[in-house]
Amino acid sequence: MTEREKQIVNEAIAELETIMEVSLGQMAKDLVKSALGRSVRTKDPMFWPAGMLLLGLAEARKRAVPDGEEGLVGKIDEAFLGHIRLWKEKYDKKISYIDDALAGVAFIRLYEQLEEGRLRTECRSIADGIYKYLLGAARDGEETIVYNADRSACNVFADGIGQTSMFLSAYAKAFGVDDARKLARLQLKNFLKHGMDERSGLPYHGYALLDDGAICEKRGVLSWGRAAGWLIMGLSEYVKGSESRLENQGSTLVQWYRELSKVLLTYQKPGGGYGWQVQAVDGHLDTSATGMIVYGLLNGAGAEGADVEASLQALLTNADGGKVTNALSSCDDFGVHYQNYGAYPWGQGAALAALSLGNVEE
Repeated sequence: MTEREKQIVNEAIAELETIMEVSLGQMAKDLVKSALGRSVRTKDPMFWPAGMLLLGLAEARKRAVPDGEEGLVGKIDEAFLGHIRLWKEKYDKKISYIDDALAGVAFIRLYEQLEEGRLRTECRSIADGIYKYLLGAARDGEETIVYNADRSACNVFADGIGQTSMFLSAYAKAFGVDDARKLARLQLKNFLKHGMDERSGLPYHGYALLDDGAICEKRGVLSWGRAAGWLIMGLSEYVKGSESRLENQGSTLVQWYRELSKVLLTYQKPGGGYGWQVQAVDGHLDTSATGMIVYGLLNGAGAEGADVEASLQALLTNADGGKVTNALSSCDDFGVHYQNYGAYPWGQGAALAALSLGNVEE
């Protein structure tokens, strides 16, 4: 692990430790955004921005162990324990959104690395709780888990499909729960059927089944970078569990993962990385989309190392003192993408996760 990668790890730990701290100025901004109908930060320490940091740290830990980085491993373990304490003491161990599934993947990753102890037990307990929550989550007429069900009973987002299918696939593989894998397969197959653009082979941000499912309306920006990232991350985890289970239903998704990987590789920006909207290769770099897409490519072996080397280098180049910059700001809804770029936890975590699976020299 290079010195710059260690800096990225330390920055991710620092961001995780303060992720629930909100200044008075930010509170005021949230009030204004809420009044305008825009999304605001949640009171959920397992929400996906924290989940992305946790995933990055779990993958970094896995790499740090064989490198003999005992001190770094200890710091990562303490960061996980500290976040669990925060969640228990101030938030009553509540799982509030399907987005929490991403954090669940990180806890499963850590569980698999540990042999025994309290932290391992905590990881399993949290994963079980998230699985139980997902089983009771709202679904549409085809049993697809709905995103932000309190806002709409029919919107399916690539975000939710990627988050839940990734968790369910990891949970099934780690704990031998076949029903979890079946549910992951259903989520992905439904998005393949309804959420893709046939001409380009790229995903829309999502879709909605209307008129009792008689009409399917594709929604959001075609090939939004993070939507593609969510999808390839979920698919990659499912594919990892297909190595010894090439069932007929699974082979369709394995083939889709390979095809989507090839399509995404053709849209790398000339200087490496991916734009905020994948097809906009001349548009602004988005390090969060880049990290997510590259992670998905590497996690399921959808790309050879040389294919993503430029993207990994772009992530390192945009890590100033360990803080990853040039990540696109949060998305408020279908088609609502404010062109603000900076340092955000989702960019930090996604870059760390991708770099931990890759191999790039400074």
